[in-house]
Amino acid sequence: MANAEYLTELVRAHYSGDDRRFSNLLNQVIAAESRAGHAHLAERLRELRIEGTRPDASARATPIARAPRNLEQILSVGYSETKLADLVLTPSTRDSLERYVLEQRRAQALADHGLKPRRRLLLHGPPGCGKTMTAAALAGELKLPLIRVRLEVVFSKYLGETASTLGDVFAEAARVRGVYLFDEFDALGRTRLDDSEVGEIKRVVTTFLQLLDADHSDSVLIAATNTGHDLDTALFRRFDDVLELPAPTDEQRRQLLTRLLRPWRMKPTEALVANAAGLTFADINAALEDAHKDAILNDRPSPTRDDIAGRLTERQSRVPTRNS
Repeated sequence: MANAEYLTELVRAHYSGDDRRFSNLLNQVIAAESRAGHAHLAERLRELRIEGTRPDASARATPIARAPRNLEQILSVGYSETKLADLVLTPSTRDSLERYVLEQRRAQALADHGLKPRRRLLLHGPPGCGKTMTAAALAGELKLPLIRVRLEVVFSKYLGETASTLGDVFAEAARVRGVYLFDEFDALGRTRLDDSEVGEIKRVVTTFLQLLDADHSDSVLIAATNTGHDLDTALFRRFDDVLELPAPTDEQRRQLLTRLLRPWRMKPTEALVANAAGLTFADINAALEDAHKDAILNDRPSPTRDDIAGRLTERQSRVPTRNS
């Protein structure tokens, strides 16, 4: 059977709920990839097979997610390989996020005692400090689709229908379990006491609160905002946890550089750490990605420290413009 046919039959077995056929097909795929010399892929598939049969694995299968036609412009759906170990976090923030993962994985054990897992999280902090990556890490840990709710599209194209559109989003969260990220939440969550806001937005906030109260889905709902102090205080009470992701410290930048340089068997020097001063996690990631691209385009196996320093310095030069 060709690979395309294997994939077709795997999807068909998944949607029909035929676990036995799905398992048999997966074993055939693993064997075929192994014979083809794709040892890494075969081993990864074996690991996923083992993870899927663990006692703490979710009993409810998550369908392959895609946005329904009426929400195609609003929901951006994908899957994440990011894990919490990939993030640079304070110990208290890491503990809080690991608690989410544990409670979600043991949701049935909690339900047996009449308890519900944490699933509503508000993240706030300056741009580029890891809010979106944190949502991706939770999705990766829980093996759920990461579904970004594009609020900027809702407000630019559906302002008169925002409340109804948000209702459709929450209905989708009940239909398809996933990690739903309400990014750019500032647009929705500004205080209702702000007289400069139009009445429509105030009504939308009220609707959002009502939808949160009525939501009993199994999905994880994450709101991300750059300015937590400007949000409606009524919103805070609807979330299980409110976590701040502040601008990184020099030590956290060093930790991130250490992690990103490891594949090239490099360690960050004091000079490189200085080159990264004032940069966000997103800035540093982008700088090293650019340095990696430069090496590839120049037929070199890896970037040099000078390449990396140059790209970090280039990012630094953009900081005043960005913050002005």
